[in-house]
Amino acid sequence: AEQMKMKGIPEVHVVELAPQVMAPLDQEMAQYLHEELRRSGIKLHLSDGVSAFQEPVAGHGPIASASDVVLKSGATLQADLVVLSMGIRPCTKMAKDIGLELAPTGHVKVNECMRTSDEHIYAAGDAVEVRNTALGGDHVWAVALGGPANRQGRVCADQIAKTPSPSVYKGTVGASVVKIFSLTAASVGVNERTLKQKGLPYKAVYNHATQHAGYYPNAMPVHLKLLFDPASGMIYGGQAVGKDGVEKRMDVLSTAMQAGMKANDLADLELCYAPPYGSARDPINQAGMIAGNITLGLMDSVTPMELADMEKAGTPVTLLDVREKGEVETGTFSCYASSQVFCPLGELREKLPALVSEGKLVKGTQVIVACRSGQRAHVGARMLRLCGFPDAKLLSGSLLTAMVCDGIGQDV
Repeated sequence: AEQMKMKGIPEVHVVELAPQVMAPLDQEMAQYLHEELRRSGIKLHLSDGVSAFQEPVAGHGPIASASDVVLKSGATLQADLVVLSMGIRPCTKMAKDIGLELAPTGHVKVNECMRTSDEHIYAAGDAVEVRNTALGGDHVWAVALGGPANRQGRVCADQIAKTPSPSVYKGTVGASVVKIFSLTAASVGVNERTLKQKGLPYKAVYNHATQHAGYYPNAMPVHLKLLFDPASGMIYGGQAVGKDGVEKRMDVLSTAMQAGMKANDLADLELCYAPPYGSARDPINQAGMIAGNITLGLMDSVTPMELADMEKAGTPVTLLDVREKGEVETGTFSCYASSQVFCPLGELREKLPALVSEGKLVKGTQVIVACRSGQRAHVGARMLRLCGFPDAKLLSGSLLTAMVCDGIGQDV
């Protein structure tokens, strides 16, 4: 779609059966891409699919030279050109015919030497199932990426040639990146949907730090999501979207995952720093600090989606907004909590006794603290925890994450 628009095609539509583009990303992270596509003139049709291609019909406007594309929603799009890009399936009929063991998905099963169930046959690339190193253990998956395929080919060659100490394939962590107009989106490991499907315990945290020092010109946010096991600290994956410095952070995270580092270890990584290139506390360092606060029991957090689920379930929740008065007009949390209290962070310590005596904040109930990005919310939640609210939590990513979550379910 981007290339067609860049070539000057005036009207470009993207029809997607799923509720989002870019399946490796979670839905709230994909919202950044939806906004960018629309800003760039792409017309999105999400949660909709193609039901038929028909001969152009007069009366629908200018007659298209290719076809009328009928969507499942009933809408009809006139098209001069239709590009079908519906994903891939492994073409492994030959492997099946000769009796090789296949996975339920149709991919060829191989061991760490890339050897199939026939010891004389090796397989590599998009058609094989490999170890999922993001989850570890016996978890497997099939990932169609050029980097892993290249390394698998080298392993095959080493094994066939019987080189000294031949290499083995340790698995795929799934690091990928894509450009969408002025944005870059990158991810590594598994997403939140996968963790939910597998029933694995996890924590999701957000960070919106800039790609380099904020005082240096052209500082822009890297919207980053980190997924990890709150008990063990095992990193499950990460996602990032932004205009600059995105893939660098996911490359670091991919390396950390393959090295077996824990989420809180990210805080101690020594990364290149100079104002034009990074910050003294890199976004990856900051993500590790946030995760470390949770794994060490210093703080806990909820995501905007989790807060919305608590509200729907009728769980008594009070959201404490610690932004400054002038910030309130930039956005609210109205769709996430019906009970809200406003108190700027600088006034919280002084006004907290009154907020309690007036019944605005009730000890023993769940209080979620929010701000613009999460930093002040952390300070506010720590303050509450030391003043009789031991279960106070922060809203991870706070307003910056909540604003993109607002579009979920409405983005069609």
